[in-house]
Amino acid sequence: MAVPWKDAKLAAGVEEVRSQFKLADHEREDDAMIGMLVDRFQHDHEKVVEMYRKSLDRRKELGLAQIKEHIVTQQLKLDDFPHHAEVGRVIPIFASTSLERPKPPPGGEAGPSAARVPPVIGCYEMRYGQGSADDEAPVSPADFTKYMLYVTQWRWLQCEAYVQRHGELGFWSMVHDLSCPAGFLSVWSRARHVFREYMGPVEEACSGLFPPMVQKILIVNVPRLFSPVWSIISAFLPEAHKERIVLLSTSNTTAEELSKYMPYEHLPPHVLPAAETLPTPREGAPAPG
Repeated sequence: MAVPWKDAKLAAGVEEVRSQFKLADHEREDDAMIGMLVDRFQHDHEKVVEMYRKSLDRRKELGLAQIKEHIVTQQLKLDDFPHHAEVGRVIPIFASTSLERPKPPPGGEAGPSAARVPPVIGCYEMRYGQGSADDEAPVSPADFTKYMLYVTQWRWLQCEAYVQRHGELGFWSMVHDLSCPAGFLSVWSRARHVFREYMGPVEEACSGLFPPMVQKILIVNVPRLFSPVWSIISAFLPEAHKERIVLLSTSNTTAEELSKYMPYEHLPPHVLPAAETLPTPREGAPAPG
């Protein structure tokens, strides 16, 4: 189904790329992806073509079509993905998304909404200091990577569905939480282990699969002595990611501050006021295959 683009210039950019790849009129599955690339690279046609070709190649190499079909036909949710429970013991996960238009936070608009940037449709959080400290990892790096391929495809399905519903792009906020009950040295040790054993293979596998669907990368509950951890984490991050990173100290990891970067309804439960009812994570329905 063709995307009902509201932006005529964006629609024209998509059609230009489709023409170069000689896509038939009924082949509309990647229109949302092409649109996000056109937006991300500011209508630089050559760059969009380059990145779209890389995405096509990577998805074919990794068998993403089969993963997408599995998610869509079985209507899988996050906790249905292979190795979800085991991954959660290494890095507890929180995810919330909705295909509805994001609502302003209590008290009025703030942050990205006020700046008229594309809407954030969900939050995906990884809590590095909350996982298992066991030496024997409950999930292998290969299984962890498989899980993250499912997650990446699932998150992209939400972007596709949002574009189809509203005719405009929707993005994610990514949260890396560094809080750790065992203290700074423990979170430093765990983060180093996670990035060395797990996130390296994940970055290698997932790089280039989809256009940048993350609006902001928030690193929250940042300890004062964060430099060693950041030097490890940043070494694994592409420059394009670093440009979108926001660091928030523990005192600034509040509902008010995070709602500048994502809808209030998608905030991780641990940042909400204690007296407030926690939201139930909502997962938007995947786009039809």
